[in-house]
Amino acid sequence: MKRFPLLAPSLAGLLLSSLLMAQDRAPAEKIGYLNLQAAVEAHPGFSWIREIQAQAQAELKPLQEQLQTLESKVFLGNPSQEDQQAYRAIQEKLQQTSQKWAERQNIALSPITQEVGQVLVRVAQQQGFGLVFDQGIAAQSGLVVYASSELDLTPAVLAGLTKR
Repeated sequence: MKRFPLLAPSLAGLLLSSLLMAQDRAPAEKIGYLNLQAAVEAHPGFSWIREIQAQAQAELKPLQEQLQTLESKVFLGNPSQEDQQAYRAIQEKLQQTSQKWAERQNIALSPITQEVGQVLVRVAQQQGFGLVFDQGIAAQSGLVVYASSELDLTPAVLAGLTKR
């Protein structure tokens, strides 16, 4: 399934804001990690996000196909003025439509990520964690090269989400 490019930064930003608000206690010494994407996708409300993604794909796919067809005319041959104008118009429509769906997804994701963040803060505080990394971002950035599975808060957060 194609993901929207703003999903990871949005999730990370919302999670960070939740963690920063919870820093009113004495600092804990443990550092942990969370598979944030798995936690968000396990949330009961995430089915609505999947529906939004399906609707977006249904609207975007024909535009992508039209653009691809015109690209071969515009870049491989001697395109007519009409082909160039059509290409630019479809390219602009595709960009606007992608942005519209990304905004809708981010609005729908906001309460989900806030709830995941609240559960994470509660779990981290209960278990004495002072810092929690997003597993995906830490792995992608190379920030963390090894972490014991004992430091994984994902199962506890998933359990906390099902209790709500």
